[in-house]
Amino acid sequence: MISSVAEFARWASAASKERVGFEAIQVTESSGLQIEAVVRRHGSRSIHIEYQVYQSSWTELEETLSGQVEFVGDELCGFVLHCEGQVTWVYDPSTDTAIRKAGSQLFEPIPGLATLGELAFLDTLTQDFLLRDMGEERIDEHPVRRIVLKPKQDYRSQLLSAMTFPIRKATIDFDTETLFPLSISLVPSSGSPAASIVGTDSTIRIMYKDVRLMESPDAMNPFAPPADAHIFEESRVSVQDLADSIPFAMKLSPLFDRGFEAGEWPALLTIDAESERAHATVHLSAANDSSDDDSPSPRLTICVGNYVSRNMARRRSTFSEMGKPPTQDSLPLKLLDRSELWKQRLPGIDTQHAPVEAFFEKDGVFWFLSATSTGLDSIEALAGDLFDARDEKAP
Repeated sequence: MISSVAEFARWASAASKERVGFEAIQVTESSGLQIEAVVRRHGSRSIHIEYQVYQSSWTELEETLSGQVEFVGDELCGFVLHCEGQVTWVYDPSTDTAIRKAGSQLFEPIPGLATLGELAFLDTLTQDFLLRDMGEERIDEHPVRRIVLKPKQDYRSQLLSAMTFPIRKATIDFDTETLFPLSISLVPSSGSPAASIVGTDSTIRIMYKDVRLMESPDAMNPFAPPADAHIFEESRVSVQDLADSIPFAMKLSPLFDRGFEAGEWPALLTIDAESERAHATVHLSAANDSSDDDSPSPRLTICVGNYVSRNMARRRSTFSEMGKPPTQDSLPLKLLDRSELWKQRLPGIDTQHAPVEAFFEKDGVFWFLSATSTGLDSIEALAGDLFDARDEKAP
């Protein structure tokens, strides 16, 4: 006799709560998205990711528009990512380099939606969702039971917490023997982050293959980079304290003299203290003035370091291919109007918000400037001021 859908869902929830962990190949597909990764999940705090395929039209678009994507798909496919509690390790075997990041930073394929090995919603399946039984069938030789579910409420608020459900509906194929969800198809709600990426009429499908359930709490060892790896630590540092935190001379006062300010945005610093190598990203905006002009204020992003990150290497290649010389021949700068790249790769796009950029290298330190709501002449002047500034390393 087949159990009721409510009873089966309670069994699936109980199995989820008791599950120590699992290892599987996870495939995520949707409009413009094809992701394949080896996933090892251990409890609620530990997850290990090795991407095998990472094709994302969203990431490719963001890289074209801004050039500031930290890692693109081809790069991620060579990495080992491991999150343990509030720390994520990003290890690149090709360069024997590891970055220790705060929080969970697994480069989820759909920003704002946790998909990698994320099955915690099963714990409260019957409390949160309306269920409809679609019967049993076989998928890839596995007997499965298909259940369609919809959120009982789109939004639920309590005094100290609130929950929003990012889907309109979902269909889950449960392995009838292990109660593990082998396939999850979901349609995002119109207001969810996923809808802005794949569209409100698209379906996101997540499939788990070659599933191996962990039986022991010690089934997965904590990750540690190789003993001879180059270790970088990523942290947030106030812009005012940045000069004292980096192993090279840097002076941003010419930008402040031109009316830019950091506000409350901290700088992102990535540093290998042992080898005295680092790079940092700083965001500045033009100070408010009394002008009646409604145009947006210029914003400026500076990426600087005596170590060339993956992003910096890509940007340097773009400058090599498309960069233009400055109007002042005495300045060893290269300039780039990204609107030309937008037109080349996205014909018909409105380019009024395209960044203008500048690049130079001085004394082994690489500088990349990117600004919006300004022109090439302005970015050239800013880069020229930085190049001419007398470097002073804070004591």
